[in-house]
Amino acid sequence: MGSPPAVPALETVFLLARSIDDRLGNLEKEVKALKPHSKDAWDKFEKLSPIIWSAIALLISVFVTGQIENALKERQLQLENVKDMQELIQKLGPSSSADAASYTLALAAHGRYAVVPLIQALQEGRPEHRPALMDGLRAAAAVDHDFVCEQMAVVINNRTQLYQAEVHISAAHLLGDIDCQRAAKQLDRYVQRLRQVTPETAPFRAIPGSQEVSSQNIEEARKAAEHSLEALRLQRE
Repeated sequence: MGSPPAVPALETVFLLARSIDDRLGNLEKEVKALKPHSKDAWDKFEKLSPIIWSAIALLISVFVTGQIENALKERQLQLENVKDMQELIQKLGPSSSADAASYTLALAAHGRYAVVPLIQALQEGRPEHRPALMDGLRAAAAVDHDFVCEQMAVVINNRTQLYQAEVHISAAHLLGDIDCQRAAKQLDRYVQRLRQVTPETAPFRAIPGSQEVSSQNIEEARKAAEHSLEALRLQRE
């Protein structure tokens, strides 16, 4: 038979038990130290949370109130612009060429709000007003460049004959005059389209006072677009 397993000395067992007891005691102290700390932090958060949420609510309230006030101011500005522009448009209709220049520049001071009335005035097809109206659109571009460019691009992109030929021609000119670089591709497509249309399939209708769209109208619109494309290219160089 083999020898019986060695039995640890009593002193060794005592020392081991004491070591375990000491470790348990230390762990208990650490746990007790952590509990009050965690509770203190939570208590502090609970005390501060009403203040934090109040501050967040105040910030949200200030932001929303600011947005509402801005919207109301914008609406009020639009109403004031409409009233002022109505008077100018009424005066523009029967005015002379010299007076038309003054009225269109006054309209242009309203920036984007003047663009549609000026386009509508072009639609009427009064040749004596056309230079003044184009100057007005150029002046409006000085106030709101991107918006005027976008609206001129809308004109040349329309294929439903919503606009008469002179509006298309004017828009094609203006896209180059006011340096609408983003419209370069649209102008190029417009030129290609005009090379393929006939008076019957043109994207614009006849000038007021004319019986129908002419080949000359198409040619003039195409040349205006080509001129603007060249002007935009030179600006990029």
